[in-house]
Amino acid sequence: SNLFNASLDDGLTLNISVHRHNNRTTPLFCSMSSAFILQVLKAAKDNDTIKYEGLINFGEFKCESVDGNCKLWGFTDLVVFIIMGAVGGLLGALFNHLNLVLSRYRLKHVHPKGRIIKGLEVILVGLSLSSLCFLLTFTAGHCVRWSPNSIAKEYNKTWRTANCPGANGSMYNDYGTIAFNSQEDAIKTLFHHFNQTSDKDIPLNSTYNVLTLALFFITAYLSTCWTYGIGVPSGLFVPCLLIGAIYGRLCAMIYQQISEPHDAKTFYPGSYALIGAAAFLGGVVRMTISLTVILIETTRNISYGLPIMITLMVAKWVGDLFNTGLYDLHIELKHWPLLEWEAHPIWESISARNIMKRNLEWISQTPTVGRIVDLLKRTKHSAFPVCIYREQPSSSKYNSETVGQYSRSNLCLQGLILRSHLVTLLKKEWFRSEDQEIESLSYYELTEYYPKYPDIDDLNIEYEDQNKILDVNLYMNPSPYIVSPRAPVTKVFTMFRSLGLRHLMVVNNRGEVEGLITRAELQEHYLDQIYRNVQHSQRTLARTPGLVQHKPLTHPDSSMNPTSTLTYLSSIVEDDEDTDTPSHLKTF
Repeated sequence: SNLFNASLDDGLTLNISVHRHNNRTTPLFCSMSSAFILQVLKAAKDNDTIKYEGLINFGEFKCESVDGNCKLWGFTDLVVFIIMGAVGGLLGALFNHLNLVLSRYRLKHVHPKGRIIKGLEVILVGLSLSSLCFLLTFTAGHCVRWSPNSIAKEYNKTWRTANCPGANGSMYNDYGTIAFNSQEDAIKTLFHHFNQTSDKDIPLNSTYNVLTLALFFITAYLSTCWTYGIGVPSGLFVPCLLIGAIYGRLCAMIYQQISEPHDAKTFYPGSYALIGAAAFLGGVVRMTISLTVILIETTRNISYGLPIMITLMVAKWVGDLFNTGLYDLHIELKHWPLLEWEAHPIWESISARNIMKRNLEWISQTPTVGRIVDLLKRTKHSAFPVCIYREQPSSSKYNSETVGQYSRSNLCLQGLILRSHLVTLLKKEWFRSEDQEIESLSYYELTEYYPKYPDIDDLNIEYEDQNKILDVNLYMNPSPYIVSPRAPVTKVFTMFRSLGLRHLMVVNNRGEVEGLITRAELQEHYLDQIYRNVQHSQRTLARTPGLVQHKPLTHPDSSMNPTSTLTYLSSIVEDDEDTDTPSHLKTF
């Protein structure tokens, strides 16, 4: 909100996308407050009144001409804007594909080699792009004469003469004017910097050479694709606006050449630069409403609402034919467990027992310190079920599968405790001997280290404390959300989306632990793979009664833990009686 002064847009976007739906006013309030505080600080610094400006401002679009015959855009331009949106969607889809291929190469060959290699890549990118920028400015840039009678004199400070001759700076280098300004100033020049003058010797399209714009578009397109994802923040939003503005100016020059002469008198190239910026950025990130509001607020002209929205919708529709937005591609590439908007109807045939984690790590209500430390060092789980062992008659049909002395079906859920709370208890040495009593911790003390809790490897637990007891009864959640093993995945998905869950215990009708579901099990590609294997297993079972064939199924976390591969597809078609005896739980 502070960057573009788009507080309303940020609040709207967060309200739409945030997964916790129980507090919709907080994002809007925070966004508006930060924008207001920014304006107060800027006014105090400049000793001026509060203005409606963000840190990035692309200038106000005003159509002024010498003869007074000018318009920002007309309805006849909408056809051209739609075509620009379609081409922007194609360019965005290609950009996303190239960056995805490059990012996969980085994850495989660069990132595993450590920070030194990542730093060397950053240095290589910086040296290469800066050298290329200087070379093209002095070899490919064209010298253009700027009329002293131009209306847009406020942008004269953005001129970059480079190697261009001329008295009193009357000549400027068109490539250097874009390359050697900040990205904000470069976008401003593309939006407002053109020879709108009565001087007949200087045509309107002479502000930039078409070959210069085409060359800068190609270099900026490839360099942004190369830099997004390197070891330092390189930005995507503003660079894409710059690339799109260049694309729009190219379209304006082409349209002016093929239009009738009387149309050129009222022609405003800045509008095409703005629509080009929206088309390309929309084709890359696939945003519609939020991007429309951002561009309107940064240009201060509500009349652009209709063409910008139409252009963004067309760019999104065309781009979605090939791939998803760049942010979504990187989320999937890095296996971040963010949920889709809603569950697919085909997932109704999948139950919770098909996707849950079965090999769980659990703790008792009074484990020893040594076992807790061993558990935290062996795993990276963010929560652990707290269970007790319940004796059952030996004749029970559920007592057939055991781990040591424990039957899988005899583990009854008592609660759920977070990893951060366990580490905090160890950090504060809140453990005791069997005959010792200690005071309980308050909630403030338990969450004192939020949001950055200490790591288990940083704790120094004395050897004599290993056999002491850590009572978790007071610090566990005694009533975690649970679901039946037979519940459809659509119901599980709705619970995660509506309640903002991170963990969901799967418990049968006797209160015995069956498994655990996290957001990793609700990723779209993983559920689609589950669905295909369910269908394959059912078809195989129908052809060969009593026989179930299955394929190995890769768990979403398998990239981090190669041993977490699920091969339990045979349980998918088990009846309700058999589903009460799934595979074993790990115990202490």
